[in-house]
Amino acid sequence: MTMPNELTLENFIRDMPEFKPMAYYDKHLDAIRIQILDCSIWEDRLDPIMTVYHRNHHPRPDGVNDIVGFVIKGVRHLLNTLGNKDSSGPIVIAEFLDEIVREYPTKSTKLVVEFWRSLGEGIPSSIEIRDAA
Repeated sequence: MTMPNELTLENFIRDMPEFKPMAYYDKHLDAIRIQILDCSIWEDRLDPIMTVYHRNHHPRPDGVNDIVGFVIKGVRHLLNTLGNKDSSGPIVIAEFLDEIVREYPTKSTKLVVEFWRSLGEGIPSSIEIRDAA
């Protein structure tokens, strides 16, 4: 018999906060990470800038709706390249993605923008670049 406050896997899982879609800046890797579903994932590096998260469980054979997030790498370099010399403070994710796809109109950037636009309410719309992981 376990006590209510005893550290067990069951108590740990029960006491975890509910998952919410997240977007954050990882300053150590200079990357923006966005994940919309709480699931096991695998990462697919599309190019030097973009990586997408695919869910491991129940992926569809056609690949539709199995993307659950993405990573934008080299954020400070991108901000400088895109003309935003002040690379600290809040940025609006949709605007940043639009700037990236205009400068780098690759299949991978277009895929990420299309995924972002398909998301509904409850997704963070901006992030602080000075935030750490």
